[in-house]
Amino acid sequence: MFGQTFSAVNKGLETIKIEIEIKTIFGKPSFIIIGLASRVIDESRERITAALSQCGVRIRPKKTVVNLAPADLNKKSSSVELAIAVAMLQLYEEIHLNTNKSLFLGELALDGRIRRINGFVSIALAAKAMGFSKIYFPRENLGELPNIKDLEFYPLISLQEFLAFARGRLKLKRAFFKQKPLSLVQYQTDFSHIFGHVQAKKALEIVAAGRHNLLMFGSPGSGKSLLAQALLSILPDLSEEEFLEVNRIHSLCGLLKNSLLTKRPFRSPHQSISQLALIGGGLYQNPGEISLAHRGVLFLDEFSEFKHQLIEMLRQPLETGSIEISGGNQRCIYPADFTLLAASNPCPCGFAGSNKHRCRCSEHDLRRYQSRFSGPILDRIDLMLRVETVETQAMTQDRAESSKIVKERVTKAVELQQKRYLGTSFRDNSSLDSQAVAHFCQIDPEAKKILDLMANHKKLSTRAYFKLFKVSRTIADLAAVPIIQKEHVLEAFNFRDFFV
Repeated sequence: MFGQTFSAVNKGLETIKIEIEIKTIFGKPSFIIIGLASRVIDESRERITAALSQCGVRIRPKKTVVNLAPADLNKKSSSVELAIAVAMLQLYEEIHLNTNKSLFLGELALDGRIRRINGFVSIALAAKAMGFSKIYFPRENLGELPNIKDLEFYPLISLQEFLAFARGRLKLKRAFFKQKPLSLVQYQTDFSHIFGHVQAKKALEIVAAGRHNLLMFGSPGSGKSLLAQALLSILPDLSEEEFLEVNRIHSLCGLLKNSLLTKRPFRSPHQSISQLALIGGGLYQNPGEISLAHRGVLFLDEFSEFKHQLIEMLRQPLETGSIEISGGNQRCIYPADFTLLAASNPCPCGFAGSNKHRCRCSEHDLRRYQSRFSGPILDRIDLMLRVETVETQAMTQDRAESSKIVKERVTKAVELQQKRYLGTSFRDNSSLDSQAVAHFCQIDPEAKKILDLMANHKKLSTRAYFKLFKVSRTIADLAAVPIIQKEHVLEAFNFRDFFV
């Protein structure tokens, strides 16, 4: 007798097909799982045995060997339990069903219920390429169903339900993708709710349009956190490709409970966060906050309070848009193409440069505080500005334009960039390299002269120089101007302030 089914597991964002083979051989009665199964899967024997007994199927008193191929891959997911149980039903001739084109996913409970799994979106996206036409999966994962043509999805509540279907006593209902309109997404903070802060709101508009990094600093209560939250309301909508990328990562971490994400992620970890939680890694090489912020925003409030080592670890993802995690015999590469939004006080007491409060810090305190931010990290930040406390008179003035109006400008600027970089590997202004800047960023000769003179005067690095070039390009896109003018360059220089 022989049973064979297929399942899949995730190794990082890579999905690997698992072939389950079951056979009874001569020997002492036992139930053995081989193929580099982890302790999690080794314990599956008891769950599978109990689930089958709930279906009225008794484990035969023979030596039963379950092989998980490929045998050289460590298996750490309980999502293969449903596939093993179905293969055993084949082995005992309880069902006669062709499963060569079917993928089985799910963890079994002792009473036969099928529990949700992590990483369902990644597996579903890879299933068609692996040659499958049907997926049987936990009903609890129904909210994560992606839109994939020529692939049939059948949600299951229990092993008993599948057994009744395989015996012809029940017809399973096929599940279909249901798109939720993005217009239903509501934001708490609108630009019109924020008084004053004209320059800061302009900086956020540039950040949203060109995906540039921003550092805001100012005295406590000046509105840095409120402005960061308002950024959510003007971010461009996710494209179909970005939609799938974001949901793959969140599904892998088990963060999708009832539905797929329809807006860009906004992650705001506390300054006490560990290295594993921020960067990723650990026993199972899980993605960290920087990967969960992929295609969205990573907001680091109280930036100066984060450990210096953690801040320095942001260098690679800020430069490459990905993070490589290695440990033991495993190596995973996760996407981490996020927009960094940081907020900090200008000094230990928080009032350096304030017009309302006197700073109590000495020169030594200021130098030591500013030394927490290394040159390489500041070089990777496109815009830096001081957020001043809003005067009382400004709070009685008419409110500024709404986030809806600002978002319309941002969307038009993004569309200009998509059209400009069509057919290239670049997605937006911030992703351009130095050669691409020279090719795509047309600039007026007078504006170029001002850019070079001011860069030399400020003694900017090559990286900082090209970042100013790209910020100028984004400002011109927001104004719908094809060639960078001197006013765009001068405005870009206004966002190069730091603790002064």
